[in-house]
Amino acid sequence: MSQRVKTLKEIMTVLTITVLFAVILCLVVFAAKGYQHSVDTENADGNTRAVLAYVVNSVRDSGASDVSVEDISGTRCLVISNGDYEQRFYLDKGSLVEEYTEPGAENRPDVALRIGETSTLDFALDKAGILTIRTDSGSSAVNTGRHK
Repeated sequence: MSQRVKTLKEIMTVLTITVLFAVILCLVVFAAKGYQHSVDTENADGNTRAVLAYVVNSVRDSGASDVSVEDISGTRCLVISNGDYEQRFYLDKGSLVEEYTEPGAENRPDVALRIGETSTLDFALDKAGILTIRTDSGSSAVNTGRHK
């Protein structure tokens, strides 16, 4: 009978260890999925903030003679003119794109640089030269200081 009790104890011990291992494994998988979701959310938020910041900083750092909002090739664009070339920002297939081109040329999204993803991109330039930029992450205003 003592042999039978010993075997029963061994079975219970193995069963307990197996259940604990399964529980720990489930917790690890659950934690990993939660962490991955956190990272994905943070990356998406970082992307949308970066899109807005990129445009604002480009306007601030441009030293351009003229900043305007124009309709080019049926797309609303922010245009920073610098005499010989234009730097344009516009929305193409859910992405903010930046394009350097000759003044008056059509938009060419196939050669434009994709900056980041956003489903919203809107520009408003008031008479005082304050440019307001709206993206998925919110809006920001920058004083162009060059608009008449």
